Amino acid sequence: MFDLTVHGQGILKKSRFGHFYHRDGTTCAYHAYKIITLYFGAELFRFLNAVLDVPPVQALTAVPGALRPEFERVLGEICDVGIFVPQDYDETKYLLQTRGAAFTGPAVRVLVLHLTDFCNLDCGYCFIEGNIPACYQRQDMPPAVMEQALLKFNSITSSRALPKTPSVVFYGGEPLANWKTMKHGLQFMARAQQEGRIRSDFDKVLITNGTLVTQGIAAELAAHQVMVSLSLDGPREINDINRKFRGGQGSFDAALRGFHLLRQAGVRPTVSCVLSKDSLPHAPQIIRWLLGELGVKALGFNHVSIVPRVHEYDPEYEAGFGRALLQVQEIIQQEFPGIYERRMSHKIRTFTNREILRADCTGCGEQMSVSPDGKIGICQGYMGSRKTFDACVFDESFDPSTDPVFVEWANRSPLNMPECFDCPALSTCGGGCPRNADVLHGSIWQVDSAFCHFATAAQEWLIWKQYENKTKK
Repeated sequence: MFDLTVHGQGILKKSRFGHFYHRDGTTCAYHAYKIITLYFGAELFRFLNAVLDVPPVQALTAVPGALRPEFERVLGEICDVGIFVPQDYDETKYLLQTRGAAFTGPAVRVLVLHLTDFCNLDCGYCFIEGNIPACYQRQDMPPAVMEQALLKFNSITSSRALPKTPSVVFYGGEPLANWKTMKHGLQFMARAQQEGRIRSDFDKVLITNGTLVTQGIAAELAAHQVMVSLSLDGPREINDINRKFRGGQGSFDAALRGFHLLRQAGVRPTVSCVLSKDSLPHAPQIIRWLLGELGVKALGFNHVSIVPRVHEYDPEYEAGFGRALLQVQEIIQQEFPGIYERRMSHKIRTFTNREILRADCTGCGEQMSVSPDGKIGICQGYMGSRKTFDACVFDESFDPSTDPVFVEWANRSPLNMPECFDCPALSTCGGGCPRNADVLHGSIWQVDSAFCHFATAAQEWLIWKQYENKTKK
């Protein structure tokens, strides 16, 4: 415990992990690495700030008598948690010494199967389509690659304990454009699980635009207990701005028909919604339509990925995206409590439980992507160039825990990036998208500048939402 009579003679400094927020007569002192908040009256702040220039016992003489007990209490707490530290204290060394528990190497638990690199839609912001070169030869995944990918994934996930249930994600392009192979894969998994050849607890997830769903497909998905995430950007007039068929017509009616066919078959699809420049102003309308009219119970809002010539870095859009997500979260909490929105729910849990978010992207050590021809890589955003796709499902020696690329990505985190150490969102950010950082700055070890806007805005929102909840209690 900090004792003013014992420690009050030395001049203190603010830790690089210490941050102060001010709102409506209240100040929050926040330790960004430990995720600790301290709230107190703003009138104390100028007196507390004075201890950074003179010894605390000297600063105390300037504090009005009525405030001195509170000043001593708050100063003690701020010092105890490490927001104010002695001048010679090396808080960076402390981080480097304690962060090790978060990094144990790749622990692949998600298999992303690119059943095809063709899509029947031509969305204006598609980060996969935008990265496919003109000379690229499109292809569908054959059943043999599907089977071998599943066996390879089973051998990888069976070799170590995992924090979450392993997931097989059917992805594209539009995966239902290769329904024949997907159906084969589902049946193969069922047989192999019955025979004990692969583990029985795989989650199965389909990422689809919904336009190719039929009654038969929906029934098959339900029978195999496949979870479905359907891409839909909002009501017709918003969705069809960017989500069009290759012929130019909007996809809304076909996607909504697929959504209802899934519901009728007993599948409760979640929704993946992209907030583009066009739809940002309509975020409140979108969330109320998805939750109120469509009855969605879980969803995720996606950012438009950085793709040269498709979507360049735009600070105005990035800041607007962050504001829109916070606006949406306020609506969820006030009007639709209990609804899960991936981006903010993830951060709320991390902040509330004081659990450091090592990485926001599953590509950072938890995911392997398999291209239609069986190449193994990390990030689906590199499908066109095949960057990081250096292994193959038929390579018996491939092990992500020792593969140099997988090991490098598994270590990519704000906790390993000195540029992030002074950020208030250090422990709740997760670092955003490594591919975005690579596209913007030439290396996954640079910051994802686009994500920084949202991460810092969300951090401040979390701090004041916690205070609001405390004062209500």
